[in-house]
Amino acid sequence: MNTHSKYIPAKNYLLAIAFIIVTPLLMITSCDYDYIHGLGELESPSIGPVFAVPLLNSTLKVHNIINEDETTSIKVDEEGLVTIIYSGEVFSLPASSIFQVEDQYQTISYSNIHPGSGGPVQLPPKLFLVTFENSEILTYISFLQGTFNVMVDAPELLADGYQLEASFRILNSFDSNNQPFSGQVSLDQPSQTDLAGGRIEFDNEANFFMVEYTITISGNGNPDNAPYTLNFINTMEDIRFDLAKGYIDQINFPIGNITIPINFFKNAKVGSVLFEDPSIDFTMLNSFGAEIDVNIIEFYATTINDETIVIHGDGVDSPWRAASPDSHEEPKEKSIVVLDPDNTNLFEITEQSPVELYYNVRGLTNPDGTMLATNWIKHDSNLSINMEMNLPLWGRIDYLLMQDTTTMALGNMPDELEWIELKMNIANGFPLDLFLNVILLDDNNQHLDTLFNALPRLFKAAEVDPATSIVTEPGQSTLIELIDDAKTRNLRKATKLVIEASLNTYNPESGITVKILDSYELGLELGLRAKTSL
Repeated sequence: MNTHSKYIPAKNYLLAIAFIIVTPLLMITSCDYDYIHGLGELESPSIGPVFAVPLLNSTLKVHNIINEDETTSIKVDEEGLVTIIYSGEVFSLPASSIFQVEDQYQTISYSNIHPGSGGPVQLPPKLFLVTFENSEILTYISFLQGTFNVMVDAPELLADGYQLEASFRILNSFDSNNQPFSGQVSLDQPSQTDLAGGRIEFDNEANFFMVEYTITISGNGNPDNAPYTLNFINTMEDIRFDLAKGYIDQINFPIGNITIPINFFKNAKVGSVLFEDPSIDFTMLNSFGAEIDVNIIEFYATTINDETIVIHGDGVDSPWRAASPDSHEEPKEKSIVVLDPDNTNLFEITEQSPVELYYNVRGLTNPDGTMLATNWIKHDSNLSINMEMNLPLWGRIDYLLMQDTTTMALGNMPDELEWIELKMNIANGFPLDLFLNVILLDDNNQHLDTLFNALPRLFKAAEVDPATSIVTEPGQSTLIELIDDAKTRNLRKATKLVIEASLNTYNPESGITVKILDSYELGLELGLRAKTSL
């Protein structure tokens, strides 16, 4: 496996270097100092058109170079090895989009009803069947919202001059006061019972509960049409469940998709980066009372060359099983899947400099299809998937060319300025060679000049112990660059800077890998000397 300290700092670092080099040009004043000759060493001031300015004495560490945000973070292990983490999270649809109880309609009929003495008559309980689109089986349901509505239809009874009043209750049900759901209904007055805060315990595996009616027939009608048929029209409407138990069937549902930027390679153009131990970790948090298989619909990387590479292998070719909690009162159950070069083509992905990862997944409840009433689902149940791409900074870089463009107006430089000489002293604790150049462009993106005459090695890599991949001796280097009158004029015209940098790890042709530790530092001191025509 191969990795290395990549120049994700690329963009941030390149802009920082450009700022360090160009900002001095904007800071020239009438003050006059001797030029710096060594790290922190200044000679006594002199008077004249040539003056020197010490500009920067700074130390940078990894945390100063890598910008952390909502998708990018770093972690440090016990050895001090730095890992860049690119993360993203995708959530399932709401539980109600996976399982819901639609409005239910059912007529319960009683025939052979005769007008009696007028006293209440209890009729035999009859079942109310709850139906689903799939093969769900309910044994329990509690409600956040819903109503149980009853109308009674007995036209012949009414035509013969009788009145009917009825009371009903749902057996094995409990309202918010722990009493059975119940209500009163007559021929001219329907009933509506609020289900919110209550529950029904089905106590069966056939999706029904029992409703019991007690009727009272009154009036002095003429029973010409007797015996009568009574039709109780029952509906359950606007149902939002809190907790449902039973078997929720094999439901195939979308979990979601997400694109995660990999800024590490964002500014890369050419070159080779090898990582020793890259991985993509998926953490699945399941709060459904059912096992869920996560199926990969799409999973690919987009490279710096706009190529698409499908991520494949044993790690993604089969579904991932998300375990379920034992009870709805327990926290989400965590399941972890780790993709690495052993079970995917992750080496191929990282070697092609990916700038984005995309994945799209679906879920399947009860993947083994066991029809036992052991599932449960809460109104807020979901399956969340966290993805982390881990790039430990341990590996090798071979001529990774980075490029970035920034806007910078330098037209306010003094006209009297004839030349500038930059001096930079560096103590580099990182095992990275950095070669840098700055290209000057005008408003039309036309090339004006290059700041340096060649691509100089700005930072000399620190030496590394091949056995441990750890730095043994910081690299020391000094850069002195003259910006003559012609370049100075072009700097005034420039509105854009194209910063080009090439990175190598220590002695890459030997195959030595390096580690980037949190303790590494880059000491940088910068000064300039300039001449005016005054």
